[in-house]
Amino acid sequence: MSSFLQNYELLRKSVPTSAVSVQAEDSNYLDTTYYSKGCYFCFDNVFLENCLYCYNCDEAKDSMDCLMTSDGQLCYMCVNTTSSYGCTYMVNSQNCRDCHFSFYLQGCQDCFGCVGLTRKQYCIYNKQYTKEEYLTHLEALKKQNPEQLMQQMDTFKKQFPIPASLQRSAENCPYGDYIHHSKDSFWCFGTYKVESSGYVYDCGSLTNCWDLYFAGGKKGTVDCYQLTDCGDCYNSGYLWISDNCTNCWYGQDLSGCSDCFGCVGLTRKQYCILNNQLTKEQYEKAIVDIKRELGGKV
Repeated sequence: MSSFLQNYELLRKSVPTSAVSVQAEDSNYLDTTYYSKGCYFCFDNVFLENCLYCYNCDEAKDSMDCLMTSDGQLCYMCVNTTSSYGCTYMVNSQNCRDCHFSFYLQGCQDCFGCVGLTRKQYCIYNKQYTKEEYLTHLEALKKQNPEQLMQQMDTFKKQFPIPASLQRSAENCPYGDYIHHSKDSFWCFGTYKVESSGYVYDCGSLTNCWDLYFAGGKKGTVDCYQLTDCGDCYNSGYLWISDNCTNCWYGQDLSGCSDCFGCVGLTRKQYCILNNQLTKEQYEKAIVDIKRELGGKV
């Protein structure tokens, strides 16, 4: 290990950092949850409002017990469901309203126990009903045990072919899964609004980024490499739990910094190396030596 990396590791261990990473108001028991309010026991989320027990969701409101749910409202027990309202026990669906115990629906309303339907209404187990018939059957179905209904749906969906890769509004995104509104990206999983990027997981709003986990932000992250739990960064790499950074490399717990190298716990700083303040000229000269020591990999 180079002397720079050894010194950086010593600095990381010596600077205290927060036990959790949260930017939320009126919320309790959160971690890695940002730009949110009124939430409880939520992890790895962005833009939530009044949500409970949610994981890896974004832009969700008044929802509970959801996983990978985007732009949803009044949703419960939904997985990989986008742009939906008033849905429960939904999986891999989008643009649905008042649908329940269903799988792989698109643009549906008032459906129950259905699989693979598009722009349908008043259907139960893929059978078409009138509005009056549907509401009558729905009242009886609501009285059944949710676990039994889930088992019935699981058995029913096995009759239908399902795509190997679940993508929506995605173009040229091979070798990935759960990809939304993205293009020209490779090996992405659980991503949305990603462009010209690769090897990313649980990310959104990225352009020309590689090897990222849980990164994105309000404005988006551009030209970055090897980020974890970061937002709104530009031309940066090897960062962890940082936001709004530009030209920063090998850093942890940075906020609003630019031109920092090997720093930890700084806010709105520039031209720092290993938390030491330098002039612009000193910084640029030192960076040349560090890059040479690291083998020119930065």
